[in-house]
Amino acid sequence: MDTTNNKAAPRNGTASRTPRTHSTKPRWNYKGGFDRARLPPPSDYFAQQGLKLTGGGEWKDAICPFHEDTKPSLRVRLDTGGFRCMVCGAHGGDVLAFHQQRYGLSFKQAAQQLGAWIGGAR
Repeated sequence: MDTTNNKAAPRNGTASRTPRTHSTKPRWNYKGGFDRARLPPPSDYFAQQGLKLTGGGEWKDAICPFHEDTKPSLRVRLDTGGFRCMVCGAHGGDVLAFHQQRYGLSFKQAAQQLGAWIGGAR
């Protein structure tokens, strides 16, 4: 039986590496930004979008606006805003993702329209 040490050899002959430190520089180059707390509640948002939600439990059913649909195939969670269509596969985790996909918007554009973008217009 082989009892050799299976640890990888250190790089460049050094026995240990110094830990990396992260920059304290601001990551974003704008004033303001996204505030998730300012997104509308999922139940209000989906009602404004004209979705007629049916069913009980955590997941509600609705006609999917992402494709021609005759039977409810869109599943929506009213606590998180998460959604998934069982036919076309559209999915996302919150009302922001739904708004982006439905209207073909960028993250920032959707956040601005939903009132969750604070500050600068950059």
